[in-house]
Amino acid sequence: MSITGEPDRPPVRIGVAVSDIISGMYATIAILAALRARDQIGKGQWIDISLLDSTVSVMTYMAGTYFATGRNPRPAGSSHPTIVPYQAFKCMDGSYLIVAVGNDRHWELMCKAVQAEHLLNDSRFTHNADRVRRRDELIPQLEKIYLSKPRQEWFKILTDAGVPCGPVYAMSEIFTDPQVLHRGMLLEMSHAKAGKVRLIGNPIKFSETKVQIRTPPPLLGENTDEVLKKFLNFNDSEITKLREEGAI
Repeated sequence: MSITGEPDRPPVRIGVAVSDIISGMYATIAILAALRARDQIGKGQWIDISLLDSTVSVMTYMAGTYFATGRNPRPAGSSHPTIVPYQAFKCMDGSYLIVAVGNDRHWELMCKAVQAEHLLNDSRFTHNADRVRRRDELIPQLEKIYLSKPRQEWFKILTDAGVPCGPVYAMSEIFTDPQVLHRGMLLEMSHAKAGKVRLIGNPIKFSETKVQIRTPPPLLGENTDEVLKKFLNFNDSEITKLREEGAI
């Protein structure tokens, strides 16, 4: 949280449970690796995954910056610490567009696309290092430019010009995006109590074995008996006793 949010504002939590998700992914990787190791050494092993370790591991270049400089990285909103301009800009319709000018060639393409040749010809902003040093002089000028048109218009202009960019979507926009739908990331299923429900699709695609989600989210306790019997070898009387004791 110390690196998330706007400068000189309180820390901001990330909008989804990143630590939980990352830890689960690491656990999956570890299980698969342990299974392959068991094939080689004939012995299983205990896997130790912690939320803390997993969260620390994804500090990546922010940690690298601290190691190299000894200085704590500060929150920078949507901007990039070493590339300018590389951030979200507010557009005329109130929505935001991420513009990712990753190098000097992109800078040239962007300036021409947004009809800002005066910035392209300004020696203060010629190279990325210059733009990083003069971020506070450059960004307000770009903010005015991007406020002059709606997001979708800018998106087309920049995309046609070869400038990396992308809209900052609301949730409703994510699940109407043609590419998201084409990739099967929105599913509809019938649920016993909720009727038709929408679910996020599986991001993993295989060339030979198609991933399928066959059942909707279960009701509370719907699969308890099945899990206890299939995976823990409980019998009916043992399950009944657990239920009578309030354990399940």
